[in-house]
Amino acid sequence: MTEHPPRALRWALRFHPAAYRAEHEAELTAIYVQATQDAGPLDRLREALDIAGHGVRQRTGLGSDRTAGQVLAQAAPLTVAIAMGSSLWFTIPTAQPLSSSLLGVLLVLANQGLMPLLWLAALAAVWTGRWNVARSLVVPAIVLQLADVPLLLLGHFFQATYTGVVLGLAVPLLTGAIILAAPRDLLGSSQPQRAAIACTTALAVVLWGAQLADMYYPQLLGGSGNTHTLWAGVLAIALLFSTRDRLLAGGLAVAVLPNALQMTVSLLHPLSSAGVGALLVVLLSGAVPLLRARRHRAQATPPSAA
Repeated sequence: MTEHPPRALRWALRFHPAAYRAEHEAELTAIYVQATQDAGPLDRLREALDIAGHGVRQRTGLGSDRTAGQVLAQAAPLTVAIAMGSSLWFTIPTAQPLSSSLLGVLLVLANQGLMPLLWLAALAAVWTGRWNVARSLVVPAIVLQLADVPLLLLGHFFQATYTGVVLGLAVPLLTGAIILAAPRDLLGSSQPQRAAIACTTALAVVLWGAQLADMYYPQLLGGSGNTHTLWAGVLAIALLFSTRDRLLAGGLAVAVLPNALQMTVSLLHPLSSAGVGALLVVLLSGAVPLLRARRHRAQATPPSAA
């Protein structure tokens, strides 16, 4: 008598395209059964989520056999590195509460103290190639980052603006999506990857440090807000160097994208000359890989017979 697959597995398999599911359902089921043998409920759920994620990547063209999936695999560890470097920013008191709210202040301090620890642990797991652990740590880190906006409002650290709230929610979600959407079979740990992680972490710390210096000593760096354009500059350089054969540059561009988006939008509302310049640089540099890809497809397509 044939055993029915567990409900979680049946649910996960539905995320795959019908044709792929019909061809590989038995293989995926065998992988699930082998991975969850003598496993607890949480491990079984995590394995089902991995299979569901594989199906989503198949539907969206982010599989390990596609260029987009390979770029995401390069971007995922760099995104963790940037998030860790950026989270150090939250531990520095850059603003004073506008009014007294002791509970709000304590919650903000607890949240912003725990967040860097989670990202640091996730980065250590990425460094050693333990991606299951890294992804398990990324989820609560993203939740804490999402909670930062309502906690800052509760602590009366700033007045809410529509743009600020949207960015405060969109940037963590985009960061988490990049990390969690990367094909699992392409993720690992290697010496070149560790070098890229170390350089990217240092880059994030330097850029956020420049913004901190610009906030407290604006006369040193040309005026408050100008350092926001540095993120757009890094994104532009990475886009210019990203080609089919330079997946690392494309991965860096994807990893920098959330912070570049946050910093550039903050310069566009209210509109500033620095914001316009940053936007134009990103758009022009982003057009270069698109033109390269279009030319590559045109060269690869054979002329049709007359």
